[in-house]
Amino acid sequence: MNQGNPNDKILLMSLIQRTAMFTWCQLTAFCVTLYISIVKTTVPVLPSHEPKFDMPMVNVTVKERNTAVLPCSVSSLGSYQVVWTDQVSTLLTFEDRRIIDDERLSVERPYTRDWNLHIRDVRYSDQGIYNCQINTSPVKIKTINLIVQVPSKILDHLSSTDVVVREGETVTLVCNVTGTPQPTVTWYRLSSSSKGSEKQKVGVNGEVLVIHNVTRFCGDSYECVAYNNVAPPANKLIKVYVEFAPEIYLPNKRIGQERGKETILECTVTAFPHAVSMWQKDGIKLTTSPKYRVEAYDEEKNKLTLSLRVFNIQDSDFGAYKCIAENPLGSDEEIMYLYDYAEQYKSSSTTPITPSTTLNPYEPHVHGQEETHHVYVKSTASHEHKLSMNKPGAWSGAKDPGQPRIGIVVNEKRRNTASTYRVQRLFVGMTLIVYFIVMILL
Repeated sequence: MNQGNPNDKILLMSLIQRTAMFTWCQLTAFCVTLYISIVKTTVPVLPSHEPKFDMPMVNVTVKERNTAVLPCSVSSLGSYQVVWTDQVSTLLTFEDRRIIDDERLSVERPYTRDWNLHIRDVRYSDQGIYNCQINTSPVKIKTINLIVQVPSKILDHLSSTDVVVREGETVTLVCNVTGTPQPTVTWYRLSSSSKGSEKQKVGVNGEVLVIHNVTRFCGDSYECVAYNNVAPPANKLIKVYVEFAPEIYLPNKRIGQERGKETILECTVTAFPHAVSMWQKDGIKLTTSPKYRVEAYDEEKNKLTLSLRVFNIQDSDFGAYKCIAENPLGSDEEIMYLYDYAEQYKSSSTTPITPSTTLNPYEPHVHGQEETHHVYVKSTASHEHKLSMNKPGAWSGAKDPGQPRIGIVVNEKRRNTASTYRVQRLFVGMTLIVYFIVMILL
């Protein structure tokens, strides 16, 4: 090329311009292609409808130790993703995969649109807010409020145990409970007797039961029952023992028996605690031997029967027997007498019998005339006598004058009161006549 030729210079400048324009076009095309590829990989293609939840917020209530199912149903999800987070925004799952190290959690999909979160063996600490989220712009969130119900539970280390008190003191029973919702505590008294057991509500609802001025009749088993409508209820038994001095009751204070036979003496002792109970005669304690047998039988609560069987009764066995009971709070004693029944019967059989005689006031009689009344009685020899007396102290009609005369013969005069009755009837009749006349005139 001739450097001095101006045409050559013009051709060189034209070539340089064409080359530069081609390079710029290539660079522009490369940049556009690169941008499009980046956009395609980062921005999903929007569907015709955005995804949506079936409902915005749900409350789920479940009992502790059961499985909680947190529902999340999404329609028109497209290429978006679903994640679960808890109340502190911890990522729990991504799509259907668990993220955290808790094997109790999983995402279950019974249907295509379902992304339900399952929490097995749910605990009270799992209670709170859970979010089902879709990575739209802005992010769509469905909130689930998990409520965990806890059955009632009694805290034994913070509750009362069996208690022993004395009469007149005050007893406070405590039943400390937990649960969600808060349980209601009800108190019952369990009474046992020969008729069976009986359950009776006592006091007012609450964790504390106060018994003022306790008596021996307050000693029983008390039960606190805690319930918050979440089965099962919790209960605890607390026994109250009331200490009191002994009291002795004798069903009989005198008992008779014949020589050579045997008999049983019994006394009932009521006390708590039962310390010493015994039978004494002439100041000597009686124990089981060939002559005596001492036995104790439990009756109702705090009550026992102490029996003494006496064999081959002799004259020396008759007399006073003393039943004694004592404990640290006091003592009591009662005396029962054993007498010779044969001697008592013999003396009573020789006592004259005096029958009573009742006269019939409506029996007709003659005015001013003495009447003789016949009374039939039996003597000790079982002879029947017809006794009559016309004069005071005069006996007649006896079959055997030598037999003892037993009985009372009544001799009395009755006066005729017919005239008195006539006057009374006449007076009443006149009074009625006057009354009717006055009423007619008025």
